[in-house]
Amino acid sequence: MKNKIRIKAGCLIVIFISFLSCTKDTLSQESSNSPGVLNCGIDTTFTLTLPAVDIARYSECRYIVAGIYGTELLDELGNILPSWEDNGMRVPSTRGFNPTSDGGFLTTYIDFVSKASPPDAPGNGWTWSVPSFQAPHYVNDAIETTDGDYIAVGWVSGDPGTGGHNQRGQAFIARLSDGGVMQWIKRFGLLNTPKDTFWEVVEADDGGFVAVGSKLEAREFYFYDHFWFLKIDADGNEEWSREIGTNDRYDMAFDVIKMPDGGFAATGMSTINSNGYAAMRVVRISENGTVMWDKKAGGDGYQDMGHALALNQNENVLMVAGTKQPTSGDSKIKLWGYDPNTGNRLFTRNNIDQEFGLGSWGVVAAYDNGFIITSNPALIKTDSLGIF
Repeated sequence: MKNKIRIKAGCLIVIFISFLSCTKDTLSQESSNSPGVLNCGIDTTFTLTLPAVDIARYSECRYIVAGIYGTELLDELGNILPSWEDNGMRVPSTRGFNPTSDGGFLTTYIDFVSKASPPDAPGNGWTWSVPSFQAPHYVNDAIETTDGDYIAVGWVSGDPGTGGHNQRGQAFIARLSDGGVMQWIKRFGLLNTPKDTFWEVVEADDGGFVAVGSKLEAREFYFYDHFWFLKIDADGNEEWSREIGTNDRYDMAFDVIKMPDGGFAATGMSTINSNGYAAMRVVRISENGTVMWDKKAGGDGYQDMGHALALNQNENVLMVAGTKQPTSGDSKIKLWGYDPNTGNRLFTRNNIDQEFGLGSWGVVAAYDNGFIITSNPALIKTDSLGIF
């Protein structure tokens, strides 16, 4: 979803921001279990040379891919289909990528959100640029809501109430109507800190939203963020906040999905020692913010990070796709699978990118109960246990 590099000063942690993200199913998704739609779900695995930052389900058993060189459509066997012009919207530098119910898609980059038109309605695109507040606002993700509006999340470079400075301030959430008209913007977290950030957002069953990212507990713990969930209602009012971590470690959530029971799962990373080594972290939380389970994996001489996660079609494997970053040399794809109910780890797949890429940044549940992983330079289709 995003191919940029985040560098955390003092922690020596390199993270591909642009590929964090977040793989969310389009609102127009057609399921093989739904009446009157195509019979999706051919059992297959494949690899495809296609550098990509994110992937999501599309209509008619297809996938839409945010490729580094443009947007592509795939059938469920991994064949590239005739696509459409994306109206000049380039995906390579995007931070957020999410399909929309009309067949288009949203992208975010720096301080704007762009809506690409579907191929049969080329005049329906728009771009929202964050207004000129007293401090710059940067957008990381944007989604379409079930009622046809849009939610964007990100962070503020400075304090918007005092004129700001060249450091991060609060995290923000904005609601837009169709055409990119801002309805409201709300800010959360500590002022005058370089920390608080939202990276991804998902809609809750009650019409509210859950954003995830990182939050500073207090200014005296300057370098130690917490893994952060924030729940708001449809009008942007905070309902609950859950910070997970300690004041001597650096934690961050990069992606979030809604689970079938109305709760949420998020993945990211957590530093485990003063050398800056990081473990992948994955957390299941209930709809009211209660932590159901919290797991870490890896970090033994490496920086292991979860960039994206997805629940398979049968809802019995929670896949985390991420990166194993050595202290020197290229990063590697690393996959983890968990029982979504208990948090028991089902598998770990290491170094599967020896010939396929430099880490994984996106994952989507495939129609056949497996997963499709994005990386550079390849897409990898696995079975439900991460085998291809």
